[in-house]
Amino acid sequence: MPDWENLVSRRLAGLALDERERREVITELAGHLEEIYEASRQEGASDDEASRCALLQVENWDKLQRQIHVARRKENAMNARTSRVWLPSLLTLAASFITLVAFGFLGLPPGPLGSRPHHEEWSSHLIGGIIGGRHVVNEYTVWLMALPLIGALGAGLSRRAGGTRREIIVSGVFPAVAWLTIAIIVLSYAASLGYRDGISHIHTAGALEIVTGPVGPVGLITVLVLIPGGCLLLGVLVYYAVAKRWTKSAA
Repeated sequence: MPDWENLVSRRLAGLALDERERREVITELAGHLEEIYEASRQEGASDDEASRCALLQVENWDKLQRQIHVARRKENAMNARTSRVWLPSLLTLAASFITLVAFGFLGLPPGPLGSRPHHEEWSSHLIGGIIGGRHVVNEYTVWLMALPLIGALGAGLSRRAGGTRREIIVSGVFPAVAWLTIAIIVLSYAASLGYRDGISHIHTAGALEIVTGPVGPVGLITVLVLIPGGCLLLGVLVYYAVAKRWTKSAA
């Protein structure tokens, strides 16, 4: 029986992959050819006939080599994008959402900084704090203080995975992009409600008022997207500057 791994290794000698990936490809392809060879032998074919039958599965080794190289490059690019952008972005989004809900649900301790009354729902108190409560420091402003750290977290994860400057920034400010998308969808849906019964000037205004409250659409986007986005970006820029200076000093 031929040494299939050695044969495939010689046929794919010009495969431009690192050693680990190259070995994986050779082992997989050699195993496939060996299975065909064994199946032919079981059907009564001679050793030479079974070997030819297996080798006929690859019509052009150079073409196969190019196809493997292109496929591996695409796979590596997708894996790199996931680790540099999508994973840090989703973790940053989750952290921003969890902290927002947690601060609103728990409220602040009683005292001059304010707290959530027992009879008030956490969501109502949080929105009340956003649009201007009685206290300068409330759940919303505490959340804003936490956002630079969350933005720096996303930027750090992206940079550690080898992200470019653009990928680092996107990973850090991704929650603001997600909030903007949600706000546009909700506002668009609320604005479209009035067109269903022909009295849009009444029902659209009512739906938007229910969704946005007294701040209005622009105010809602400002407090949920622009201000948090600025806080996230601040954390990203500070982290990037510190990391860049630390890298230069270490070099």
